[in-house]
Amino acid sequence: MHLSAFFGLVGIALAQSSADLTESPAATPSTFITSRIPTSIPLGATFTRSIPTVPTPSGPPIKYWISFGDSYTSTNFSVNGVQPSIANPFGNPVDILRKGKHNATWIEYITTRFNNSVTLNYNLARIGASLTYTSENTTSRRSFKGQFNLFASKYASLPTEQKPWQQNVNTMYSSWFGINDVKGIFGSGGNSTDPRIDELITSQFSLIDQLYFDVDAKEFLVINLPPLENAPLFASDKSRMEGIVRSWNNNLARKVRQFRDEHPISSIQLIDSYNIIKNLEETPSYGVKNGVWADKLHIKTQVHKVLAKEIAASLEAVVKAPINGTIGGPTTFLAPTPTMGHGSSATSGTLW
Repeated sequence: MHLSAFFGLVGIALAQSSADLTESPAATPSTFITSRIPTSIPLGATFTRSIPTVPTPSGPPIKYWISFGDSYTSTNFSVNGVQPSIANPFGNPVDILRKGKHNATWIEYITTRFNNSVTLNYNLARIGASLTYTSENTTSRRSFKGQFNLFASKYASLPTEQKPWQQNVNTMYSSWFGINDVKGIFGSGGNSTDPRIDELITSQFSLIDQLYFDVDAKEFLVINLPPLENAPLFASDKSRMEGIVRSWNNNLARKVRQFRDEHPISSIQLIDSYNIIKNLEETPSYGVKNGVWADKLHIKTQVHKVLAKEIAASLEAVVKAPINGTIGGPTTFLAPTPTMGHGSSATSGTLW
């Protein structure tokens, strides 16, 4: 299944959704990857929609991916450098598909290797970024707010004719934050009941909400925390970090469900990096040897590659699921069926 097929189905669903929501019974949601962690659940500018101006090559149409995050997502992209193109889907730096201990991230693999469509990635993610910010008007990429503001000023506020994408049809927005936030919570003596967990995730979804209303974004991808309690950096109090991570992921799952309920004309996917990576720790496969950690906090390149395969499989599953006015995951969070394994759809080389 090609990326174009996924967005094609999304476009049909968006066109039909208004009537469906008022005249049809509640939709049957599609399935997506969620956390197996037990849960308690049984700017201001307005931007116009845009028209593509980039020429379409022979083959699948061009699709766009706007990504926000930290070092787990960053590719060191500069908004002032060479922009993404058909010949160079990342734009800059020119040596993006590099090799190293933990330099190649999931987003590099998923954009080029597990994707038969032409996908251009605008990656606002920055090493060390978190959900915490101190200035409303900052464009520092050290925070989600700063990354959002930079995207709004550099891209979303451009005149319609200068924007290459149709924001509500052929563009996905991904957000993976929390690693540096829980690192700070842990370092300051916090635990699973720390109020900052809810405050930070609420701020994350406030910005996702802005993308929905101000930028006309309709396709979202959110990723939960990996099993950081097993990272060497937190070996001094593994159980306390485990509690923080569980609390974070439970809260994130609730926020995803709430967003879906409040924004039915949209798709939001929650990817369970926690169990994907934990499974690799317990049962090494796909060439992952001698543990999953490249250093005290980061996962190895091979682990990023496996994560990319899993995300591709998850997004492809959405295409195969029925669409009845609502696109997204279940309203009740259940333990997912593991998809990792030889011969699974994750290895098919397609995306969405």
